[in-house]
Amino acid sequence: MCGRYVLVHDPNVLATDFDAELDPELVGQEFRPNYNVAPSVNIPVITSVAGSRVLTEVRWGILPKWSRKASTLLINARGESVIEKMTFAKAFATHRILIPATAYYEWKRPAKDPYFISPPLGDPHPMALAGLIVESVIDGQAQSTCAIITLAAQPNLESIHNRMPACIVASHWGAWLDPECDVELARELLLARSDLRAFRVDRAVNSVGNNSPALIEELNSTD
Repeated sequence: MCGRYVLVHDPNVLATDFDAELDPELVGQEFRPNYNVAPSVNIPVITSVAGSRVLTEVRWGILPKWSRKASTLLINARGESVIEKMTFAKAFATHRILIPATAYYEWKRPAKDPYFISPPLGDPHPMALAGLIVESVIDGQAQSTCAIITLAAQPNLESIHNRMPACIVASHWGAWLDPECDVELARELLLARSDLRAFRVDRAVNSVGNNSPALIEELNSTD
């Protein structure tokens, strides 16, 4: 799964990287790097509006219609079954998005040690995580909410966790965001990146209240 991630790229940089327009509501907003992005907050996403890419914000965590608890948020959707699941099928067909991420965290069992997982050194670009948007009613209000799509982890990461977020390569962004793209083709665009690196970080990341560059510092093997 993917339950926490890092985003240190400024929205203006993201808009350039993804060849997207910036949502007017985000213009002029103060940006602070987020080293501990958690579910239930608004996150930057790339969506398609009338054929143009737009960088906007959507709440992370879908509240399914069958749930009676506002705390029952679906933050991930399995890529292998996303077409068949009632909660995700329609959104996957017509409301696919890209979720920029500098890196993400995963916890290794049984000790539940946190690991920082990111593109290789020297790669300045954010990952383009595959996601989808579903309209949810939370606290009586309709909201656009999203989930990150996951796949089986690559061999170099499966010792940490058996799942990882799916990515979309840049050459496939247009097709992925196109609501006219066939769902089977769209599912074939999901990629489990094999070039990601991982290292252990401090358990301070376990608390969503902690948010600083110290969270992404590598721990020594003796720590």
